[in-house]
Amino acid sequence: MTTAIDVSRHLHCPICKNLLADPVSTSCGHTFCKRCLDQHISMSEPYCPICQEPVSTKPSVNAALDALLREFHQTQLPDLNLFCGERGAVPCDICDEHLTFKAVKSCLNCLLSYCDRHLKQHQSMVRFKGHKLVNPLEKLDQRACNAHGRPLELYCRRDERCICALCVKLGGDVIPVETERERRQALIEREQQDIKEVIAAVMEALKSSEQVLLDPLEDGRRCLETEMDEKTQQMQKDILKYKETIESLNRTMDEEDDIFFLQSYPSVPTEFKDDWMVSLDTELNFGTMRNLRAALLAEIDTHLEKLSTVVDVTLDADTAHPHLEVSRDSKAVRDTGENHNIPGSPQQFDLVGGVLGKTRITSGRAFWVVEVGKKVGWELGVMREGANRKGKVSYKPSEGYWAIVLCGQNMYGALEDPPVQLRLNTKPQKLGVFVDCEEALVSFYDMVALTHIYTFTKCSFHGAIRPYFNPHPNKDGNNSSPLVICAVNQTDVSV
Repeated sequence: MTTAIDVSRHLHCPICKNLLADPVSTSCGHTFCKRCLDQHISMSEPYCPICQEPVSTKPSVNAALDALLREFHQTQLPDLNLFCGERGAVPCDICDEHLTFKAVKSCLNCLLSYCDRHLKQHQSMVRFKGHKLVNPLEKLDQRACNAHGRPLELYCRRDERCICALCVKLGGDVIPVETERERRQALIEREQQDIKEVIAAVMEALKSSEQVLLDPLEDGRRCLETEMDEKTQQMQKDILKYKETIESLNRTMDEEDDIFFLQSYPSVPTEFKDDWMVSLDTELNFGTMRNLRAALLAEIDTHLEKLSTVVDVTLDADTAHPHLEVSRDSKAVRDTGENHNIPGSPQQFDLVGGVLGKTRITSGRAFWVVEVGKKVGWELGVMREGANRKGKVSYKPSEGYWAIVLCGQNMYGALEDPPVQLRLNTKPQKLGVFVDCEEALVSFYDMVALTHIYTFTKCSFHGAIRPYFNPHPNKDGNNSSPLVICAVNQTDVSV
């Protein structure tokens, strides 16, 4: 056994690093797999891969060494658990096809999986030090670019897909896949937090409503007990009184003197009083209880409805006017007066400084919040998918636009046909936009003052609608701040 372990390190091919298969020895004394040496000679000059000595003749299989290897295979079988044969195991991509071990790691840069032995060889090479290793993965080819065969290391925000380094185009919004993963994970965590907040709100509503429902019962019980105590005391007094009356009657009945009997008779009651009869009000006002129950259910429905109404709106840079600058996270837009993209896209606004959200609303309800800050001009609302974006745009519902506008610092209007001037008590800093497809309405709210601004009704959407944003030109530097799509919290949706 000791001898086998000592010689085993000499039984590997210097080229493929696996156990020798059909071993051949050169005239210089080095031994290789026959296939490995044949391939080496066919691709280069006929020299030994180890010492570079010429290989004059094509070596034949070393029969003695081949027999030794066969015996070694039979007596030195490794742990069967290391081999790749069980369901779901990922094979090593470097192992010989006749003796394949299970992979312990996959390299996302090489797009190869390695067993323990070949992983050590991979890690020992300096040029592979920065490669990312993960637990074994199946179908690594799906992580490679179909066009270039390189690893998918980048994410294109414009096309919303993973790409390789060769797919990068001029002007593309490209970030590492790890960065996009972090962003989307943050969105999931925020959504989880929203769900938790809604559940907490529902539980709080249940708790407070439970107390509201039980308080009348407890109050009624206490009132009933008090009333019963008072009636009991009164009854005890009455009973004592009537006992005395009975005794008086008995004494009158026993009176032998007729005159005295007749003189005593008028003072004797001829009938019992009925004012001592117990009359307790045990009626419970179940109408009130039903109203409280209905209010509770309505409040719970409101909390749950808010959860399904909020949408995560991001800006579609492909629709933006050339002068608009969309942030890297697609949550903010401002007008710089300079071209930021190549004009001419069929989806792009070419004259009006607008940009659309990526969200397409076709049914149900949707709600989002936009921070306008101290801007002196902007337009916000929704636009029908097929509405005109080219040339001079007519902002009105009949043309597929439902929006409100600020111009001249304090002139607010709803873009109806004709426009409606809005008189606001405060200058909105955040605006909430609410769409109800079933009710055919679009509403706007001041999210700081918690007030309603305006509602478009009887809207003819006729298909998908999308959020619409226009930050207005930055004249004289007074309108440079962006429109920013805000995260929506429970305080916002409570409006």
